[in-house]
Amino acid sequence: MKLKNILKTTGSLHILLGLLIIFLLIFSVETIAGNTSNETLLLIRGTADVVAASNLGIGLLLIICSSIKDKKSLKKVLSGELALMACLLAVALFNTFNAGTIVDGGPPPPFWVVLIVNPILCTYGLVKKKN
Repeated sequence: MKLKNILKTTGSLHILLGLLIIFLLIFSVETIAGNTSNETLLLIRGTADVVAASNLGIGLLLIICSSIKDKKSLKKVLSGELALMACLLAVALFNTFNAGTIVDGGPPPPFWVVLIVNPILCTYGLVKKKN
């Protein structure tokens, strides 16, 4: 797989995740949040829309960066995505292992897809000899 295709794929996964969060905010936050106060619901929406917008922005950034011609620069972008995914994976694992004590729970399954697939693709792109 070429580096440009890896960046487009990882970017598309970020965009998909951002869109899923937006649809969740629009259609089913009350179902997930249960019987919470209006203040808590507003806090959830306020945090989740920032996460959704960040994922959309990161996805667009990665897709735009896929047009870079220099392979060394493409590998730097992949390294940055890998570092971002390492940080997000560390937080997701912390929340999952501490569910019920420090935090309420870990991320939902769509997040895990991005947190696992993106680092694998980035690592593959960085270690592959011929791109």
